[in-house]
Amino acid sequence: MTEWTKDALQQVGFVDVAAWRTDDQRIAYEFDGPRAQANTLLLDQSNALYAFVRGEAVQYIGKTTQGIRARFGGYRNPGKGQATNIRCNAKIRELLAKGEEVRVLVFVPISDLRYGDFDLNLAAGLEDALIKAFKPPWNGRDKGRPITEEAEREKAEEAAAVPPPGEPGKPSPTMPNADVQPAAGFKVALGATYYHQGIINPGPEASRHLGADDEYVQVLFEDGTEPVLSKINRSANANGSVRVIGQNRRIAQWFQAHFRLGDSCEARVLDRNRILLLLTPMASRGS
Repeated sequence: MTEWTKDALQQVGFVDVAAWRTDDQRIAYEFDGPRAQANTLLLDQSNALYAFVRGEAVQYIGKTTQGIRARFGGYRNPGKGQATNIRCNAKIRELLAKGEEVRVLVFVPISDLRYGDFDLNLAAGLEDALIKAFKPPWNGRDKGRPITEEAEREKAEEAAAVPPPGEPGKPSPTMPNADVQPAAGFKVALGATYYHQGIINPGPEASRHLGADDEYVQVLFEDGTEPVLSKINRSANANGSVRVIGQNRRIAQWFQAHFRLGDSCEARVLDRNRILLLLTPMASRGS
């Protein structure tokens, strides 16, 4: 029989990314651990699942279509009538006052799941099953059974999201500031595999400037297309260089919209967790 604990969530892909803490008159969440920088990329991903965990016990499971940053702003500063936000805020405060830790786990699907011609929303499908299995005590109740946030009809928490002190502001999906110096440049030769499957292999030199195996990496596009969240894979290539894996179909669609088969796409490694794909070669930019 499965034991429905924090470990069970992690086995299906949830990542332990942060902890709630007290900050003056409010609560705040703080990313920690060796991959804190990479995990902050999860803040603005749509269709994310998250959980609040006390020790090994899962206290709450929720889903947001607007991103963690927007949803958690409501938990930090709940408004009148926001029953879920008020309830979770009070529960978190109560545990923190006792010196207990409340961890934040997040699940953002990066696999391309389709049924025929339709994209599947894994987060939406998984939420009901998780709540039914875990029966989190902080979720609302309908005839004694835990229910989802949507069933409680709470939308107001998406309005104003105030990030906690020290948390970076929302990154822009457009070109980074001019003073951002790339760590390295590389070229994606758009042969059939790369063009149709959206594969990115930065090569050994550029890979030295990217993060560790299984870290999140964000692929940005020069034209302002919504960024893609992927993962760094260092086992697919025999030399240990990076391959970007996750939501590759969206990358392929961008290649196909802006390039022809056989073209080359210039790219920049902005930092260990961000890659920027360019529309024009770096040489023509005077780089």
